Amino acid sequence: MCSSDLWDRPLMSIVRQERLLWTSLGLVTGAVSFIDVRRSLWSSTSALADKFPSPPPPPAPLPADEPVFGSRARLGLVRTWNSSVDRVFGDITRFLSDRNL
Repeated sequence: MCSSDLWDRPLMSIVRQERLLWTSLGLVTGAVSFIDVRRSLWSSTSALADKFPSPPPPPAPLPADEPVFGSRARLGLVRTWNSSVDRVFGDITRFLSDRNL
């Protein structure tokens, strides 16, 4: 390629080549810096984790044999739940039963 061929080329292609060059260099630089920062964060995190002892074992579970509420409290809760459901869905239930659905 001689020097006259360089000047015969349109200027826009040179501008596009420059854009492509600097864009690719920017992308490569960004990717390398991202990988470097990620690697340093992981290594510092693992070094910090090695300084601390392992976590303590979880506490023993509570016995599940004893109910939280007695039978009377459960009956009251069931009655309250059923009355609130009837209050909320009562109109819809009556409408559907009138239509035999």
